[in-house]
Amino acid sequence: MSHFSLFSQYHIELEPSEEVIFRKFLSLFMEYNAHTNLSAIRTPEGIIEKHFIDSLMLGNVVELRGKVLDIGSGGGFPGIPLKVLFPEVDFTLMDSVGKKVRAMNHFIENLGLTGIRAIQARAEEVAKLPEYKRQFDFVVSRATAYLPQILEWAEPFLAPGGQIILYKLASPDELAEGKQILKRLGLKLVGVEDYKIGEQERVFLVFERI
Repeated sequence: MSHFSLFSQYHIELEPSEEVIFRKFLSLFMEYNAHTNLSAIRTPEGIIEKHFIDSLMLGNVVELRGKVLDIGSGGGFPGIPLKVLFPEVDFTLMDSVGKKVRAMNHFIENLGLTGIRAIQARAEEVAKLPEYKRQFDFVVSRATAYLPQILEWAEPFLAPGGQIILYKLASPDELAEGKQILKRLGLKLVGVEDYKIGEQERVFLVFERI
């Protein structure tokens, strides 16, 4: 049984062309991760489930469009899998760690993806630059920082009518703390979508400007 049958267990149906890209991404990622630590997850099924599938679950919640910023992309998640799912969308992947950015650009180049780039930057430093400020239709981030902190980083990038969507572990306490700063940031919580990866309870939190 192929590790790729995991996708259909999560009701994600890949086109044959998409499966080709993910097979290549898996081998590229495993090869790179063997010499440069991008993730503690090292088995093919672990990478597919906890990185590829987890990243793609967002496709069940929203139809991405326009320009997407992924803050704290690490080894390329969720940005690279989402690019495969939404090829017309423009993606910027941001991480402050040089070795991770080099890895992401290596994957992007070797997968032949266009309209996507990884940049080395700290969100709080580049948010004020005119080419980034309020320029993104969606800002996404997967398990990057505590909720108040990631909202603080994400808000300046959000274009009018855009959404911030965060991948989080289900945590009522964290959500309560995040809600305390929403008013100051001019944001409101408009969606909470629960999902599971393996035995782990996870949630998408969707925010918009007031």
